[in-house]
Amino acid sequence: MKMNILILTSDAGFGHRKAAEALAVVFQQTYADEVEVTIANPFDDDEVPDIVRNLESGYDEMVTEDPTFYQLAYAATDAPVVAQLMQQISTTVLLQTMRKVIRAHQPDAIITTYPAYIQAAIRARDELNSNAPVAVVVTDLITVHSLWFHKRADLTFVPTGHVMKQAKEQGLKPNQLMLSGLPVHPDVVTEERDKAELRRDLNWEVDMDTILVVGSTRARQTANIARLLDQSGLEIQVAAIAGGDQELKERLDSIAWRGCVHVYGFVDNMPEMMHAADMIACKAGGLIVTESLAVGLPLILYQALPGQEVGNVRYVVESGAGAWSPGPIGVLTTAYAWLTGDKAELKKFRAAARRVGKPRAAFDIADRVMKAIR
Repeated sequence: MKMNILILTSDAGFGHRKAAEALAVVFQQTYADEVEVTIANPFDDDEVPDIVRNLESGYDEMVTEDPTFYQLAYAATDAPVVAQLMQQISTTVLLQTMRKVIRAHQPDAIITTYPAYIQAAIRARDELNSNAPVAVVVTDLITVHSLWFHKRADLTFVPTGHVMKQAKEQGLKPNQLMLSGLPVHPDVVTEERDKAELRRDLNWEVDMDTILVVGSTRARQTANIARLLDQSGLEIQVAAIAGGDQELKERLDSIAWRGCVHVYGFVDNMPEMMHAADMIACKAGGLIVTESLAVGLPLILYQALPGQEVGNVRYVVESGAGAWSPGPIGVLTTAYAWLTGDKAELKKFRAAARRVGKPRAAFDIADRVMKAIR
């Protein structure tokens, strides 16, 4: 009889669900004969109050339209005492839903990639007399909210040494912790084609320096950055990705490009594109930063939301794996510095990205969870 792995996630931002999906794929590929995997978002339950679901659905608007308010709220709730109060409130709101989810799936292990679920999952598990360990996968690199750390979580997987130190300061024991990295899709690891073959398959120019410019509904400068790079005089090709932002896609399509520019909307082959590129210009989201590092791709970070993304910038810069270059002019300045002369700067940043990237994080997390339940 197969064991059941329940992965709890949220759609407040892209990173929580992408981490959950990466773990699910690894479990299914590596332990297909032993486990069944389910991803669930407790916020989807009809019994969750509308005000709570609206907080999740309105996350993108809040962080883009009122980042100052978001920054103040993040800082105000990060104190451990306040975080404990928030855990108690979220547990009260979510406990009935969490009981329902656990009863329905009868998990042998519970993994959460979203901090607000931790205490509710532990409480519901205990009340239902389940033996399933509760594992937490932290999805931020440095600036980590206190909600992520719960002393009764059986396992907490942290992405960096900075987060490991913070977890210990908040009372977690070494046997509860594992420095794993942040899970990325296994395609990041399994890609075997070289850069030239990848570019041919993507219908890109094989011999041109290539910059990925990645946008989304939360990154509003993508079109201006791509256009400035196109007009820069650099011998480059640009792959401009709008993500799920249809308005941005239409704007990119409307531009009369001078050079070699490839425009995309939503893509499902980001690891392939990353392996084919020489650098990436993007917002400092945890997922895209982690994926870029996992493939050894140097980063030009042009935007960072308050809170955890500021920490992501710090991690990339301190690791030597990229540069903080806000706005179109910042991106262009860094691109010039990296691509002129013998490209020594680009080689240095690429080596650093390869050094700190953890492409096998999802595999390591899955292995540790399986050891806990076998």
